[in-house]
Amino acid sequence: MLEVKDLNVAYGNVQVLWDVSLNVKEGEIVVLLGANGAGKTTLLNAITGLVRPRAGKVSFLGRDITGLPPNEVVEHGIAYLPEGGRLFPDMSVQENLEMGSYLKNNWKIRKNRLEYVYNVFPRLKERRKQLAKTLSGGERQMLAMGRCLMSNPKMGFFDELSYGLA
Repeated sequence: MLEVKDLNVAYGNVQVLWDVSLNVKEGEIVVLLGANGAGKTTLLNAITGLVRPRAGKVSFLGRDITGLPPNEVVEHGIAYLPEGGRLFPDMSVQENLEMGSYLKNNWKIRKNRLEYVYNVFPRLKERRKQLAKTLSGGERQMLAMGRCLMSNPKMGFFDELSYGLA
C-alpha cells in the first residue's frame, strides 16, 4: 500500500533522514518510536508533501507520490494529523469538520462523511455548534481526528496522537 525507498531529507545543509525505507501493507498498523529529534515528524512530512525529499521515492497504491504537494497527496487518499491538530479555533466543530472534506465537491458525500464522524465521535455531534477553542484537550484531539476522517482516507498518519491529553 505504502512504500518508502531510500528516502533522504534535509533542512538546508542539515541532513535529517538517511536512506529510510519501509513498507506498509493494507490493514497494518505501524508505530514509529524514537527520541525527540529522531526524524519521525520529518518522515511523515516528507510522505505527505510538506517537505520535499532530497532523494528517494514514496509510492502509494503503486503510484509515485514523491514530492507531490499536500493537497494532491490527500487526493490520493492519505490523511495527516500533525502534532497539535492545528484546528481553526474561531470556527465551530462542524465547520472544522467540513474543512476536512474540502476536496469533496459533492455535498451528499460530505454529509455522509459528517454522519460517519459523528457516529465515531458522538461527543462532537453534541458540540457541533461550539467553537473549537472552547473544547477540552481530548475533544480537540477528537475533532482533529474527525477532520482527517472527513476526507475518507485510505491511510492516515497521526503525529503525537496523545498531544493535548492530560
